[in-house]
Amino acid sequence: MFMKKLTLLFVGLIGLTTLQAQSVNDVVNTVRERITLTGYAQGGYNWDSSAEPENEFKLARIILMGNAQITDRINASAMYELCKSSLHEMWFNYKWNDALQVKVGQMKTPFSIENPLSPTSLELVAPMAMVTDYMVCGSSPVMMPGSAGRDLGINVYGKLLDGKLSYDLALMNGVGRNKGDDNSQKDFVARLGVNPIKELTLGASLIKGTGNMDVVPDGLGGWTNLAAPIGGLKHNGNFHRDRYAVGAMLKTAPVNFRSEYMWGREGKSDSQGLYATGTVNNLLLKHLDLVASFDWLDNYADQSRRYTTGLQYWFYPKCRVQVLYSRLNNDRQPDANRIEAQLQVAF
Repeated sequence: MFMKKLTLLFVGLIGLTTLQAQSVNDVVNTVRERITLTGYAQGGYNWDSSAEPENEFKLARIILMGNAQITDRINASAMYELCKSSLHEMWFNYKWNDALQVKVGQMKTPFSIENPLSPTSLELVAPMAMVTDYMVCGSSPVMMPGSAGRDLGINVYGKLLDGKLSYDLALMNGVGRNKGDDNSQKDFVARLGVNPIKELTLGASLIKGTGNMDVVPDGLGGWTNLAAPIGGLKHNGNFHRDRYAVGAMLKTAPVNFRSEYMWGREGKSDSQGLYATGTVNNLLLKHLDLVASFDWLDNYADQSRRYTTGLQYWFYPKCRVQVLYSRLNNDRQPDANRIEAQLQVAF
């Protein structure tokens, strides 16, 4: 009798253990199916005749990204930069259909063709054009300093007409990533993209908003910012700030080309610029591209022009080696020469 009860107990324990193991496997399989991890790293060597020191080995960025498909309609994403220990993105997305989606959180500002693109696909080591950096990516104190083109807000977007038309309508803080808002106004952002053919994208976008900077009296009954004397600053540091962009992007097997003109107003100062960047693909060797770019920026500080040429070789999907030469002309500084070599590894 005792042996019979002991046998039944072992059978029960084995059955329970099997069920628990199956449950754990189900959880693991569900997580594996719904969570995707990706990332990339970029680093190399820079030589700059205007810098001190002139040369350095540089780890530009290490990015880790995770996407969770919570339901068929809801997903969440996070992007973290390991070099500077900084959160780049964290947002939730609800999809009714291709024509209507809503994204809430910290994300890329949907302005211009270039800003939403990943550095892994951009042709320059920089990687943005000077005008894109100034207008939306935070290279200047007048527009989301240090933001990398990201901000906190809500974006309603989608694609219509079988993907031939795309749009974004967003309300954002206008102060950049990982920061609290610095005024009560919100930036309105709108973008329209048209794809008359699969290879060609035409785009137009705008930002209408209010910026904020630290101010001191200018001695004339007004207010100024010592780092960016743009005029039109109020006592609380607020100032009117608009941006507009129009451009086109062509992607074919032999040639890729992208160009945009941007115009802005910050306070009482106007700014403008354009870039034209392209590649000739599979030049002499398969996966070897010739890169060429012209970049111009005119703002409250000065005018700058950058000429870039070089090569990039894709040795694996999303993995490449770049070697670029740039010459920078600035109205207020001596001309500068730069050589950049970068390795990109992505998974």
